Amino acid sequence: MDNIKKYQIINASQISREKWWEFTDNNENCNIFTTPYMYDVWNATPGYKSFAFFAIDENQEIKGILTGHLETVSKGLLSKISTRAVLMQSPVAINNGALSDLLSHYINFMKREAVYTEIRNNYDTLNQRIIYEKNGFKFEDHLNIIVDLSQTEDILWKQIHSKRRNEIRKAEKNGVKVKRLSDEYLIKSYSILKEVYERAKLPLPSILFFEEALQKSSDNTGMVMYAAFLDEELIGIMVTLQYKKIAYDLYAGSKSKYYDKNPNDILPWEVFRQCKNVGKTIFDFGGAGKPDVPYGVRDYKMKFGGKLVNYGRYYLIHNPIKMKLAETGFKIYQKVRL
Repeated sequence: MDNIKKYQIINASQISREKWWEFTDNNENCNIFTTPYMYDVWNATPGYKSFAFFAIDENQEIKGILTGHLETVSKGLLSKISTRAVLMQSPVAINNGALSDLLSHYINFMKREAVYTEIRNNYDTLNQRIIYEKNGFKFEDHLNIIVDLSQTEDILWKQIHSKRRNEIRKAEKNGVKVKRLSDEYLIKSYSILKEVYERAKLPLPSILFFEEALQKSSDNTGMVMYAAFLDEELIGIMVTLQYKKIAYDLYAGSKSKYYDKNPNDILPWEVFRQCKNVGKTIFDFGGAGKPDVPYGVRDYKMKFGGKLVNYGRYYLIHNPIKMKLAETGFKIYQKVRL
């Protein structure tokens, strides 16, 4: 009966924050990206616009949630071919009927808003895949790396590749220290990330994203930054989002002139340790590319141990013509980006 039951679909302005938080706090498949916290952070960031939809039953109880953001790379006329919808997590529904109604409503809403939608799954949706496919989504394999912080520190250390352990020791001998950062280091931290992402020819949210994320953080939910220092100089940065028992690797990078001091080796290890010490049991290392396709980032991350999972991603093209134009535009963007 759940597959044919119709639910009322409402948006973020029609639901109480208390009910919203209650649903995300008590559902194991909900993560920080389904919370009102991230909804507000993305909404306050130039070039981004949040959306959230809820499947509500006859008792006005939430039975499903779908959240994400619109991301516009270019302004003006180009915005119509450079806006995509990104769900940093899978929709979460109590049953198949709620999921189906959410997706149907979402597609109808989004067809005039974005060129395409990308859903980055954070759990296994195999049993729900037929519902996505019936709504036009296509599944693609995509890897992720999960580190189990509930293990002892000794076991975590042994799971790190021997060469990487040597490089971590080398960083320690070089005097590199890692500590949690206060907000006063934001400008310096952002300059490092900007250097890294410009070199990789990838877009990075404005510093306002990080300001909002830090300002809106609470003890249990929000952005936590860690940095590698050489003497008094900040040489590397790792930005995480933390909620419940999970820490998510969001952005990371270091100053290229200090690569020989091994900041990129000691940072993840020390972040593992510090997250574990405050009760986190999972470190989500983020995307690791497609199976059987060489990917240097995956090779780097796997040297720190962790388990490869293939939750995959769903894609839906809302406008094929605009999609072709967008793909061409992104290639040009990468070529001319300084």
